[in-house]
Amino acid sequence: MRLVGVQFILWAITGLYMVCLDIHFIHGEPLTHPQSVTLGLKDIGYSTAQLLADYPDATDIKLVTLLQKPVYRFTSAAGQRAIHVVDAVTGAPLDLLSQAQARQIADNAYTGQAPINTISPLISRNASGALNPLWVVSFDDFASSTLFIEQQSGRIIRRRHNYWYLFDWMWRLHIMDYDDGENVTNGWLRLVSLLSILAAGSGLALLLLRLTLRKKAAF
Repeated sequence: MRLVGVQFILWAITGLYMVCLDIHFIHGEPLTHPQSVTLGLKDIGYSTAQLLADYPDATDIKLVTLLQKPVYRFTSAAGQRAIHVVDAVTGAPLDLLSQAQARQIADNAYTGQAPINTISPLISRNASGALNPLWVVSFDDFASSTLFIEQQSGRIIRRRHNYWYLFDWMWRLHIMDYDDGENVTNGWLRLVSLLSILAAGSGLALLLLRLTLRKKAAF
């Protein structure tokens, strides 16, 4: 039952950490300014009709700004749901984001005052399983704040800091999934939960038995 006692302590510590920190802070939302850019539609020279004629399989079309310029961002069945970005004025497709452009996006979005520490490339996979090249921009602040920027679209898709990484490990310890923290019904958790119920039940039974024996001894 010592294992159960240790896990009780871990549940208390990890649970306290997770409930004491605001989930929006953990997700890194305060790291970047909210995006509220007004688009001047009179400047749009490339219509959505033209876009659909050039990209007939385009879906999820959005008119947004990238580095203060209006662009269309959409996905296409070609290239495993690849992300495309085209200039909303000329209709020209844009190249992958350069390191200098990633630096500019990160600087404009970051709410802190710390300078950029490192900018490095990373290849991940998006929700559809397609390769998704990113720029990882880390700032030289206490929390090692980091922004993950898509090279294809210029979007900031993840915000991370040391408190998030600690939260991630707290979550893994809490659910006893030490791999990726996604299996909340793993065997270890079920076993220790069952042992915890047995320990609590046996402890209650011993308490009631002791109280009963003490009452009999008093008579």
